[in-house]
Amino acid sequence: MATATRRRRTPLKGRAVVALGLALFLAVSTTVVWRRSTGVRTLTRIQRLQEERRSLMAQEKYLESQLRRATSRRTVVQEAQRRLGMVRPGEAQTRFIALPVAADRRVTDVEIIDSVPPQ
Repeated sequence: MATATRRRRTPLKGRAVVALGLALFLAVSTTVVWRRSTGVRTLTRIQRLQEERRSLMAQEKYLESQLRRATSRRTVVQEAQRRLGMVRPGEAQTRFIALPVAADRRVTDVEIIDSVPPQ
C-alpha cells in the first residue's frame, strides 16, 4: 500500500510576509490619502460657502440701508414733489378737527366727521 504523505502547513515565510505587509501598507495608505483628499475638498467647499455667506450678509446690510433710505419720510416727500408735483399744504389749507370724547368711553380709533359745524 502506498502511504499518503501528508503535507504539514508551514508558517508564512520571508516573501509571503513581506508581500502581505506591503499589501496592508498599500491599503492603509490609500485609505489615508483618500480621507485627506476628501477633507481638503470639504474644507475648500466650506471656505467657499463661508465667503458666499459673508458676501450675502454684506449685500443684505446694503439693501436694508437702501430700503430705510428709500422709505424715509424725507425721501418720500422729495420723490412726491419731484414726480407728482405735490406740495406741502399751507396753514390756510389745513383744518384741524377736534373729536368729541364721551366721559364713559375712550377713543381708540379715528372717527370721521361728515359735516363740519358752521363757524
